[in-house]
Amino acid sequence: MKLAVASDNFINVCGHIGRCNGFLIYKIENNKIVNVEKLENNFTHHKMSGANHNHSHGHSHSSLIEALSECSHLICTSAGWRLRDEFEQNNKQLVFTNESDAETAVNNFISGTLEVNDSGVCHSH
Repeated sequence: MKLAVASDNFINVCGHIGRCNGFLIYKIENNKIVNVEKLENNFTHHKMSGANHNHSHGHSHSSLIEALSECSHLICTSAGWRLRDEFEQNNKQLVFTNESDAETAVNNFISGTLEVNDSGVCHSH
């Protein structure tokens, strides 16, 4: 199994996935982390177009879903509802947490003790 964690510094979990600097991709075997890879974010809409907030949300998140195709879950602090819906349509799940340390978040996810923040979905844009 592989899990992704949105991160700005490749240490901590971050929020706005479209603007994050990258993703940590954790390979899990026998309930243990066996490998971690860094994936630079050069494929999300917000990163490609800069931090311009005046854009249409008619775009799809297909490039992000494709880049994380091997991952069943994406751990983050928050995300927009459109991304959540598109992830679910592609049999992937967003997991919202207030845990700041990426590795701790993954280990807690594996053990079933990750504190999930159900209010992580943003409806403002």
